[in-house]
Amino acid sequence: MPTPNNPFEHIILPTQVPSAWPPAPIYWLILAVVICVVAGVVWWLKQREKRQQKVKQALSALKQLRRQDSTNFADLNQLLKGLALQYYSRQKVASLTGEAWFSFIQAHNTSNTPLFGEQAQFCQRLYQQPSMCDEQDFKSVSHWIKGFPAQVKRLQKSTLVDQPLTGQHHV
Repeated sequence: MPTPNNPFEHIILPTQVPSAWPPAPIYWLILAVVICVVAGVVWWLKQREKRQQKVKQALSALKQLRRQDSTNFADLNQLLKGLALQYYSRQKVASLTGEAWFSFIQAHNTSNTPLFGEQAQFCQRLYQQPSMCDEQDFKSVSHWIKGFPAQVKRLQKSTLVDQPLTGQHHV
């Protein structure tokens, strides 16, 4: 029996609860942002692992060279050039010899002292038959390999900053 003093009497209660599907647009936006962030982190981690893998392979090859009784200077040079080819194009690295190769190595050196001494000494050791490696050579190369990816990144950033914005793309 309806009572005249009860204002809630005429309210009709829904027979079904409102559905949560489809969600409000803000939830779709939040989901899209979360997916993008997760995808970005996964991509960044894979790239980082890929870069670290190159360095690990080079250090492993260096350990193998160190275990050999007669590692000559050309073998170390070949290892450095192989690592450089993984970061730079073949046209830029493969043709470098002598003084140009020494300059490339020094440009990517994290230490202020030359990696293998002076340029004339480097060229003499590189092309002299046979020039054996000592423990200091292995330590220097190991240090150079570990710092190489960071030096590549630093040099690429500095060349991008130094280039004028003319609308041309340098490949």
